[in-house]
Amino acid sequence: MDLFYYEQIEKQNAEENKKWLEAEKKALEKWKQLQEKKEIMLQKQLEQEIKLKLELELEEEKKRQEKERLRQIEEANKRKQEVFMKHLQEFLSGNAIEPPTELLISHETRPSTEFCPFFTKTASCRFGDQCSRNHRYPGISKVLLAPNFYVHFGLNNANYNEYDTDVMLEYEDSDTYKEFKDFFYDVLPEFEKFGRIVQFKVCNNYEKHLRGNTYIEFAELRCAVAAYQSLHTRWYGGKQLSLQFCTIDSWKNAICGLQSKRRCPKGRACNFLHVFRNPNNLFNSYNIEPKDNFDRIHLSPHRSWRWSESPETDISRRNIDKKYDRKISKDEVSEYHKKKSRRKDRHRNCSRRKD
Repeated sequence: MDLFYYEQIEKQNAEENKKWLEAEKKALEKWKQLQEKKEIMLQKQLEQEIKLKLELELEEEKKRQEKERLRQIEEANKRKQEVFMKHLQEFLSGNAIEPPTELLISHETRPSTEFCPFFTKTASCRFGDQCSRNHRYPGISKVLLAPNFYVHFGLNNANYNEYDTDVMLEYEDSDTYKEFKDFFYDVLPEFEKFGRIVQFKVCNNYEKHLRGNTYIEFAELRCAVAAYQSLHTRWYGGKQLSLQFCTIDSWKNAICGLQSKRRCPKGRACNFLHVFRNPNNLFNSYNIEPKDNFDRIHLSPHRSWRWSESPETDISRRNIDKKYDRKISKDEVSEYHKKKSRRKDRHRNCSRRKD
């Protein structure tokens, strides 16, 4: 029995030892697998780090090359700009006959389409650059266009609706024209400083793309370029002036032919130019150029404050120039209210007749 008991114990020990060896073998295999996975992961991590390092180096190299390329382009543009400004100054001073070639390049919005008939004639289109037809902008020309340069309450609020019928009771066309005369004598001398002017037209259309547009045509090309260089982005009456070159092939085709006869069916909503009559009939002829020396009856030097190199603060005319300030008498106030009352009565009578 003792022998049998010892044999059983040895047998169990052998089985337990065998199981332990198998378990140890499996553990070693798992450990080896884990070590292999760790090595693979470490290798991948190293490869990823090397890859990121290479990508970073490549990115830095690209940035350096891009920076160098931009520097070279900037230097080249700077040299071109210096040459261009040199040629431009030579052209403006009269030492060069032809303008710089860079200024002779025109720009087209839709080269593959037909030309817009209204833009071709008036250099303005109600759809702007979103028009389905082609607009050609010249590099330089003898004609300067200042869009919406002349601003007046009578033009901006002319298209009042039926719910605001009293807006224009205080304003008539004569008031708008009176302000235009001051504008004319104020702006024209500034442009005449650069050379002889052939045409000066200001639109009184109600449409936004034509309202207050001012066209100035010079006799010489270099005069127009000099005026653009000096007056573009200048400030006038608290508003920044924006000039652009345009092409007007025929003033006769650009200006509405029925305006002078007051027979235009569209009125001031016409897409052709309806222009103010210039004082003393200056520049009113489309074909005959005006003389260099002409007499001006009205000058307004006190309005020179409107021109400035920077924005003006919103201050009253009384604070700007007290020399032209005066008190309004009671008779003038009474006359003003009488006129206002008569206009309102006249407007009510017209409304009753329509009803």
